[in-house]
Amino acid sequence: MDPLELLGAASEPADAAVVRAVEGVRVSIEAVNGELRKADPAEVKGCSVSVLRDGSWGVAAAEEPSTDLVDKALAATGSGEASLPDDVPVAEGSWDWTGKVHPLDALEEAAETAVDVSSRWDHDVEVSCTVGAVRYELYASWGSECRLDLWYLSYGVTASDGGEEYSVRGGGRGVGVEGFLEDVEAAAEDAVSGLEDLMRAGKGPELAERVVVDPELLGVVVHEAFGHAVEGDLVARGESILAGKVGERVASGEVTVVDDPTVEGAFGSYPFDDEGVEARRTVLVKDGVLEGFLTDLNSSVELGSEPTGNGRVEAIGDHVQVRMSVTYVEPGDASKEELFEEAGDGAVLLVGSKGGQTDTVTGSFQFSAKLGYVIEGGEPSEPVKDVGLTGDTMGFLKGVRMLSDEVELHPGYCGKGGQLVPVADGGPYALVEGRFNLRSG
Repeated sequence: MDPLELLGAASEPADAAVVRAVEGVRVSIEAVNGELRKADPAEVKGCSVSVLRDGSWGVAAAEEPSTDLVDKALAATGSGEASLPDDVPVAEGSWDWTGKVHPLDALEEAAETAVDVSSRWDHDVEVSCTVGAVRYELYASWGSECRLDLWYLSYGVTASDGGEEYSVRGGGRGVGVEGFLEDVEAAAEDAVSGLEDLMRAGKGPELAERVVVDPELLGVVVHEAFGHAVEGDLVARGESILAGKVGERVASGEVTVVDDPTVEGAFGSYPFDDEGVEARRTVLVKDGVLEGFLTDLNSSVELGSEPTGNGRVEAIGDHVQVRMSVTYVEPGDASKEELFEEAGDGAVLLVGSKGGQTDTVTGSFQFSAKLGYVIEGGEPSEPVKDVGLTGDTMGFLKGVRMLSDEVELHPGYCGKGGQLVPVADGGPYALVEGRFNLRSG
């Protein structure tokens, strides 16, 4: 059954409807110390129907489209207060986000590369890669008709030895296996270098009044501690410290924060969201002032704002949630060298993220860095370990004093409500003043 026919069948008994269909292939590769552990292609195929009736969404999914999905989706509705805006910024068209080398055409070469790269070192090295090539179609009763041919890549290298480990990850959208073949060797070199610094690192200071946060950790802090707090569904439920603060200063004047799914090649990018809303760049903070929130269709009604195109799902049979895409701090004017010089002796450079926890209601957070370096003479010197960052969201953002002039983005998967979606986050190097507890672990 054609998805458009299915949309017609679903729209008749419902107040609104969305049909999503996906078909393609996903390839996973894994090698450890020169031994191939996995090189498996898997089919990706499915169709879903979402219907809105009596203020409640119901969803049903199966491998093939059929009118049975309409009946099941209707049966899954209840009663609620979900609604749609009067004017939906619909997306219409076809997008080609493919790369040079199809995953199936280079499976053998990619597996050989993973084996080779993982075998070169005196430490344990694991190389993993997932590449996908899918066609995603979305049709909505409010007029969206979207088709996306998408290739995507994610990879990781973990080096370990003596109870320590260091990981480097990469990836993007609109790229095939060639991205893995080109980049994984450099990622392995970075992982091994980080591991060796970690193995010789001593304990760092417990407290600091000046820290330099690298682009990876800055991106994680902005995504986890700030970004979730501007997701419209949490704001509407009163679960955000930023609720009611639009127009207020929430960061230093150095800080502008953007969520932009239109960034070419970024892991969290998309041309339309999972409600068929056209992707757009959203400025969340401008020169330190909160400009607005991220929304899906329902939360845009609840907050009385425009939809920003941030309604996303992990799988086509999931319910839509407000999610980030590519979230980053815009660059400043300083070179990295000028920023390190300004930080002064005794400041600590915090590199990367091993995870942490946040509370969007209170704004508190704690993150563990992969590694740290004490700055001496305007340069990172001796490595230190078991360091991190504990603080509060607005205190951290208001403490930003200087930003470097280049942005780096890092890929990842963001979890919320039992769903994982691809995202990217980052920014420049940031010099931050305050009183920071650096102890982690």
